[in-house]
Amino acid sequence: MKMHRIMMTLVISTVMLSAGYGQEKPGNMPIENITGTVMGTDSVGNIISIRTDDQKQMVFSVPDKAVITQDTQKIGLMDIQESSAVTIQYFVSPSFKNTVISIVDNDAVINE
Repeated sequence: MKMHRIMMTLVISTVMLSAGYGQEKPGNMPIENITGTVMGTDSVGNIISIRTDDQKQMVFSVPDKAVITQDTQKIGLMDIQESSAVTIQYFVSPSFKNTVISIVDNDAVINE
C-alpha cells in the first residue's frame, strides 16, 4: 500500500510539473511571416483569423507570450480591429497549430 502511494505521488507530481511546460515553443520549427486583413479575433480563446493577400483564410493561436504592437506601443489582442492590416510572425507547432510569435497592427492610427 505504501509503494502504491509513492507511485501515485510521483505520477501526480510529474503531471503537475509537465503542465507548466505545455506551451509550445518554436524550437527547430521554421518561422514564417505573413500579411493579411483581420477577419476576426477571439481574445478569450486567444485566436486571430486573417485573409491573406491571395485570399486564403488562416487561423492562428495567440499565446500569452506573443508580442502584439501597434506603432511602437504594446496592445492586447482585443485592441486589434476587424479589417485591420496585420503582419504575423508565426510557426507551425508539432500539433499543427499556427502559433503566433508576434503581430504588428499596420493600421495604427493615433487619435489626438
